[in-house]
Amino acid sequence: MNCQGAPEFRGTYFRFIAGIFAIAFSVAATTPHAGAAELQPWTETRPHFALDTITGTTEVLASHRGHPVLVHFFATWCEPCIEELPALRRLVERANGSLRVLAISVAEVDDRVRRFVSATPVNFPVLLDRDRAVAKQWKVDTLPSTYILDAELKPRLAVEADFKWDRIDTDRLAAFLNGSGTLATNSLYRTQ
Repeated sequence: MNCQGAPEFRGTYFRFIAGIFAIAFSVAATTPHAGAAELQPWTETRPHFALDTITGTTEVLASHRGHPVLVHFFATWCEPCIEELPALRRLVERANGSLRVLAISVAEVDDRVRRFVSATPVNFPVLLDRDRAVAKQWKVDTLPSTYILDAELKPRLAVEADFKWDRIDTDRLAAFLNGSGTLATNSLYRTQ
């Protein structure tokens, strides 16, 4: 999905396009790892940010120094994003405080995001990038897009598509982000 413009979609045309995307994503989801998005090494530095949250506070990326942080860009109209947020909630639960998630809603009306989160509860802050300024600075072209920073807030991993977060082994991810693990094919995935 391309997030440029993030327009208000209404009417038959949107339902038709949304249906096509839903079919395409459901077919992709049932194909085991065929073309599935994978975490990739990422080292491009991005600027720190401070954004309002849906609860009325301000979240500052720099305040998370000392903890690995997953920065996740999404939109409420994006079907893969909707499916991914509960998986991120479970990832945070499995990580037992060793990983923080900051979910950034891109170019949406505050009330819409609040309603969405009340129906899809999360255990991490949801930030509002109302004018796409942070998404532009981070060069986000696709939703969802996720960037993983180590405890020093240095970029380590990225995925610019939907991702199956339930596959991640949080201990292996923590070891990699702390510099004591390696990033080999499938080394971050659970073995169950």
